Amino acid sequence: MNDIEFASLEESAMMNRMAKALADTVMSRGMFQSWATDSWRPEVNLYETQSAFMVCADLAGMDENAIQVSVADNQLVIRGRRICPMPSGKEKAVAVHLMEIDHGCFGRSIDMPANVDHSGIAAHYDAGMLWITLPKAP
Repeated sequence: MNDIEFASLEESAMMNRMAKALADTVMSRGMFQSWATDSWRPEVNLYETQSAFMVCADLAGMDENAIQVSVADNQLVIRGRRICPMPSGKEKAVAVHLMEIDHGCFGRSIDMPANVDHSGIAAHYDAGMLWITLPKAP
């Protein structure tokens, strides 16, 4: 009687991630990149003030020592690995009923504006957010 087929929650989540990845690719116009070997891609915001550009990457749940920030070929590169969150306790066997939190290796590359003072780039990790300041060259 009803010809409508509903996707499972897992299929819906997968379709949502695929649509979001496609939209990110189309909308970024090459400004943001990730690598095919990485299992997830952190969300990134880019801000501009009078004196600097600021990048904020959503890296909740990470150890700041597992995050690498570098500059190569006028690109800001953020790489790392987030461990899969699992409950702690005495029980060793855990059944997972829903897993939406991305984990594994990641990488993002952001084209830097031409007027960045590379010597003054600084980063800090606070409350799950990686903040990178790219000061403007005089």
